[in-house]
Amino acid sequence: MKEAVFKTAPILASHVEVAMPHIGQKIQALRTAKGWTQGEFAKKMHTTASAVSRWEAGRSIPSGETLAEWARLFDVSVDYFLFDDVPRQPRGGLKDPELRQQMEQIDDLDPEARAGFKRFLKALIAEKKIKEALGQGK
Repeated sequence: MKEAVFKTAPILASHVEVAMPHIGQKIQALRTAKGWTQGEFAKKMHTTASAVSRWEAGRSIPSGETLAEWARLFDVSVDYFLFDDVPRQPRGGLKDPELRQQMEQIDDLDPEARAGFKRFLKALIAEKKIKEALGQGK
């Protein structure tokens, strides 16, 4: 009598897909936004286009060093690649330490003061845009 052979399919995705479900999409979006081909990006990363392809397809997990290099190249935080709920924003935030410290204190203001600050900031930004449109500098 012949033994029955059962074939099983994996229930879970691979460890790569489970670990970083959207990292490939993020790196591809950032790369294409810069106008880089996979080959051009690979040269900047000192690797091969096939390695970039594997990252983007989710078939390879980047090292911590690679994530740090991506963050530097694209001016985002490493957290942006690792977590879905982290917005894309510059790594360093505000460059001016005094302004950064003041901005951190805005949440401590009462709602009316915060609203006033937002109106003031919008006015400053609008003024800058108007000056640029009129060719009066930056």
